[in-house]
Amino acid sequence: MRVAIVVVFLLAVAGVAAYMTRPAQGWHRGVAVALMEEGKVAAPDAATGKYLFEDFYLVTLSTMTSGEGTLLQCWGIYSRFLCTGPVAPAAATDAATG
Repeated sequence: MRVAIVVVFLLAVAGVAAYMTRPAQGWHRGVAVALMEEGKVAAPDAATGKYLFEDFYLVTLSTMTSGEGTLLQCWGIYSRFLCTGPVAPAAATDAATG
C-alpha cells in the first residue's frame, strides 16, 4: 500500500512540474525562428503559411505549415523541445549517402 501511495505522489509531483514548466507559445516561436536562422528549416510562405499552437496542460505542440506540407513540428515539455521537420525523400537520401 505504501508503494502505491509513493508512486501516486511521485506522479503528481511530476505532473505539477510538467504543468509549471511547459513552454509557452513565445518559446515555441523563438525555437522556430532560431531554426530558420540556422538554415535547418525553411521559412513558411507568406500567403499559405500557418502557425498552430496547442496546449495539452502537461505538454505543448506547435506546428508550422506552408501550403500542404508541414515545415516544423515541435513538442515542448519541462522547458525542453523535440522538433521534427519534413522528412527528405528516399531518393535524395540515397543519393547523398552513395
